[in-house]
Amino acid sequence: MKRLIAGIFALFGALIAGTVWIAHRSFDGLVERNYYQAAVAEFPGREEEARLRFRAVLPGDYRAGRSRFAAELSTSAGPLRGARATLAAMRISGTGSDREFPLREESPGVYAAELFLPAAGEWMFSLAVDSGKLHARRRWTATAHPDGTGPAADVIPVPLRPTSGIPEPTLTISPWPPPGMRELSFTADIPGYEGPAPFIELSMRGMDMGRNRVDLARFAAGRYRGTGVAVRCPSGRKDREATLTVPGRGKAEFRFELAD
Repeated sequence: MKRLIAGIFALFGALIAGTVWIAHRSFDGLVERNYYQAAVAEFPGREEEARLRFRAVLPGDYRAGRSRFAAELSTSAGPLRGARATLAAMRISGTGSDREFPLREESPGVYAAELFLPAAGEWMFSLAVDSGKLHARRRWTATAHPDGTGPAADVIPVPLRPTSGIPEPTLTISPWPPPGMRELSFTADIPGYEGPAPFIELSMRGMDMGRNRVDLARFAAGRYRGTGVAVRCPSGRKDREATLTVPGRGKAEFRFELAD
């Protein structure tokens, strides 16, 4: 009986020791170490973002190995100039591959860097943007596909021209071809237009898919950008329509197909 009790205690001791060792070695990169300080700074930062109407258009696809990352940053005043931007990449399965990339401003509001992700799989990204009183943070997870596989991240979108309505605007959708149920970036180029912000309504010809509106914000002279999601149809149809409404000018309709 004593041997049995001693064996049970030894087993529990081994389990406790193993748990402590695993906890010590486990990845804690997703834990905020200075939680209180971060929480105190979070709310004023969010308020400043809202006041300036800060927007960040981020890539939708990632690859293992070397690739290019570019973020388009803007406020209600237009492209964000002269900011300090840093991208952190954290491997969810462990800290050994964590790294940071300072972003350089390649053109007004476009901040880019060459990434190197040493392994395919799930990654967590954190974008830090600092400009005066603006301290914006964006965090998201994404799958890095093995080099040469996955979505065609290097396919350059070709601007779409209207199939009907006013003829002058063009619409670019990224990534291209656009996947369903993923955040897409919409860029409308409207030469000479400086009026109220236009908007886009996504739909499918001959079918009521509910209201799906993409609000656009001014990015540069005559250029407006926003993000939205193209909803998949249970029927499997991939054809979609994007109706661009330009206040004071009219509407332009664009047709495209989803990648999946």
